[in-house]
Amino acid sequence: MKTLTRFINPVFEAQLDQAKYEVVENEVIKANDLEGLTISGSLFSLTTFTGVTFKSCVFFGTRLENCIFIGCKFIDCKFEFSHILHCKFETTVFENCNWEFSTIKDNSFNHGRFDVKTQFLLNKAANRQENCICPLPNSWQEAEELLIETEQRVEEESPNQWGTSLVNFLKSAA
Repeated sequence: MKTLTRFINPVFEAQLDQAKYEVVENEVIKANDLEGLTISGSLFSLTTFTGVTFKSCVFFGTRLENCIFIGCKFIDCKFEFSHILHCKFETTVFENCNWEFSTIKDNSFNHGRFDVKTQFLLNKAANRQENCICPLPNSWQEAEELLIETEQRVEEESPNQWGTSLVNFLKSAA
């Protein structure tokens, strides 16, 4: 397996071959309150979450694919380098979530409630939303803060020379 980690630091090559990643597949998780949990480097696939509340949880380098979330809540959660793809969300709530270098695309949301940051990401990618609620800013100050934050995020995500050079190098090395 060719990875950027091996390119940058070949000393850890042996440990990467022996590394174990948590794979949760075809499971049903019901009515749990999970608080302060860190989920790192995991793959959740074809898993159903029913009535689960994630409070102050961190999803780091985690993939959620083809999962179903029914009546779940994500409160004060951080998503860092994580990806949510092809999932179905029914009556799911996202409150005060932070998305750092994470994607949420090709998902279906029905009767969901989102904070402004999550709504921005949902609109940016190919997500289907039906009967969902997103609160609008209550004051001009909130609207200006949201605009500034959105502009900063767009600047951070725009390609830069170093990133372009790195991508070209990786393509030529393959």
